[in-house]
Amino acid sequence: MKPGREPDFEAAALRLAGAIGSDDCRLVGGLAVSAYGYVRATTDVDFVARPALAEVKRRLSANGIDAERFRGDVLEGDFPCLRGSFAGVPFDVLPPLVAIDWERGTVALEDEGVRLKVVPLDALLALKMKAQGAKDLMDAAMLVLLHPEMRATALDLAQSYRVGDRFRVFLGDPRLAREIQGLKERPSGTETKRRRRRRRK
Repeated sequence: MKPGREPDFEAAALRLAGAIGSDDCRLVGGLAVSAYGYVRATTDVDFVARPALAEVKRRLSANGIDAERFRGDVLEGDFPCLRGSFAGVPFDVLPPLVAIDWERGTVALEDEGVRLKVVPLDALLALKMKAQGAKDLMDAAMLVLLHPEMRATALDLAQSYRVGDRFRVFLGDPRLAREIQGLKERPSGTETKRRRRRRRK
């Protein structure tokens, strides 16, 4: 990446997915949340991958991308993952920490034969509940407010991960409700849509 240029998270995500295998990974994290309608700033790219992390590391290395194994501290809420940086964009690759239907998922990004899907919404909510951080629970609440048909599923997940009371606080926060209302009142055509990238010359 040239000095002074902002990192291109979408381009990095596509390149990483191509290295891992787009059928074997799904977007999670900030880009996934954005794909479901809640666009927020992100500082990295996060994936969940179907193969073992050792195999993912091998595939990345074969494509000239370095990643280190991070063991994580379960007591601190961390999980084992791969961590690295590509084109100025930090990335994490997680194992499937929750049940994921790999046949489902909307295409979030597409370019040069790589079709990168976002993890299904129920699995994304489960990952957010499992992570249990304040930002994760706020993301989950925003997603439920945008997709009210997922409310019962999200509440069940929150209860099963023992964050029910904390999640309900976010879900009932009037500030989040106002933010969602603002999103809904934006002119047509400004909501998040699948992006088809064009090859740069």
